[in-house]
Amino acid sequence: MIKSMTGFGRASYGRSKSKIDVEIRTVNSRYLEIKFRGVLLDPNVEQEIKKIIEKSVQRGNVHVRIELSKNLNSQKINFNKERFETIQEILKNIHVLYGQRLNLSDIISTQDLLKVDEEENLNKNSIIQAVKSALNQLYEMREEEGKQIHNDILNRINILKTRLDNTDSISSKYKSEKQDSLKAKVSELIDNEQIDEARLIQEVAYYCEKSDITEEIVRCKSHFNQLVNYIEFEEPVGKRINFLIQEIGREINTIGSKSPQTDVTLDVVEMKSEIEKIREQAQNIL
Repeated sequence: MIKSMTGFGRASYGRSKSKIDVEIRTVNSRYLEIKFRGVLLDPNVEQEIKKIIEKSVQRGNVHVRIELSKNLNSQKINFNKERFETIQEILKNIHVLYGQRLNLSDIISTQDLLKVDEEENLNKNSIIQAVKSALNQLYEMREEEGKQIHNDILNRINILKTRLDNTDSISSKYKSEKQDSLKAKVSELIDNEQIDEARLIQEVAYYCEKSDITEEIVRCKSHFNQLVNYIEFEEPVGKRINFLIQEIGREINTIGSKSPQTDVTLDVVEMKSEIEKIREQAQNIL
């Protein structure tokens, strides 16, 4: 079944001293474009993440945010005893020589007296694991939205089929009535010897052919069936669906231009409206 190009996924990977948060957001686009925000990644790691995303996302505008946060409460602070004793000895000498005492804050601010353990580095595998988890969540959202688009398009195709059948019925009835009317008119003209018979028959045949919409209706029905098949595909079909919708639109426009009946015109207007709604949905199909 078709999938949407819109999706969002979030995942975290944490250790005792640090945590990585990954958010991946996708929106519709004709091509695949990946942008990174947040922490500056090693170029090799970024390239590997891009390859993973390309394989999973395939098409769309992808925004990847990777953030690193520290757990300050879990950080261990070490007291440098040797350093403190050295400083204490220096302070005693300062007091003896200069009569000046330094307070506790002056001591604590001394470099290397109090040392916070270095932050745990999150390796490449940790980042990639978080990215893959976020992608799984994003995939599920794209799949769910794809189902909704599928159902909406299917409903609109059914509306189109109903409208087209009605148009076909009206057109056939009109064609039959018009032929009878023309036959009567031709007979009258021939009887009165007001026109060349062969020429008149040729003109009538041309008129009937010009106003006939049988071919357009047959092609529309074929396109509808093909569209139903496309929305069941697992592979990306968004571009093919967009092309098919353009073809359906052309056929419906031709039907409208060939049919002078008011009822057919109303059907054509409604069909154009449904096609436009399908077109909007198709812009977001992978």
